[in-house]
Amino acid sequence: MGEKKKSGPERFICFKLSKVMRRIHRYYEVALAPYEITPVQFYVLNALFEADGQKFKDLAENVCMDGSTLTGILDRMERGGFVERRPDPDDRRSLLIFLTEKAIRLGPEMVESAARLDREIKERFAREKFAAFIGVLDSLFDAGDYKNQEESQGEREDQGICNRSRGG
Repeated sequence: MGEKKKSGPERFICFKLSKVMRRIHRYYEVALAPYEITPVQFYVLNALFEADGQKFKDLAENVCMDGSTLTGILDRMERGGFVERRPDPDDRRSLLIFLTEKAIRLGPEMVESAARLDREIKERFAREKFAAFIGVLDSLFDAGDYKNQEESQGEREDQGICNRSRGG
C-alpha cells in the first residue's frame, strides 16, 4: 500500500527510535522513582539479580556500557545503597560488584513494577504486532554496530560494542 512520505526528522529511523525511547524511558522513570533509582540503574541491578558479584568488565558488557559510563552509574548506586564494589580476590586489578541488602530486599518489587509496565505497553498492541515489534528490536540489537559492519568480531569486541549473541 502507499506509505505516506514523512518530511523533516520524522523520516529518519533514528529520530523515531529516539522519540519512542524517551517516551518509554519517562514511563519507567515515574514507576521506579519511589525506589530512588533510574531506569539505567535498574538495568544494572537486573544484571546483578541474574548474577551477583560480577567482575566490573563483565557487568559493563552485560549491560552494554563502556567502563566510564558504568563507573558513574555505580558511583550513584553505591551512594544510594544499592551496590558495593569489592576487590576481586583472584585478581587485584579487578573489582567485583555486589548487591546490597537494600537492593536484594527491594529487587522483587522493582522487577514486578517493570514487568507490570511491560505488560501495560504490550496490551496496547495486537499479539502479532507486538511479536513483530520485538522481533525487529531484537534484530536491530543483534546486528551490532552498523558503522563498523566490516570489522571482524574480535575488533568489535575490543571496542566494547555490545552484541547479545555473545551472551551479553
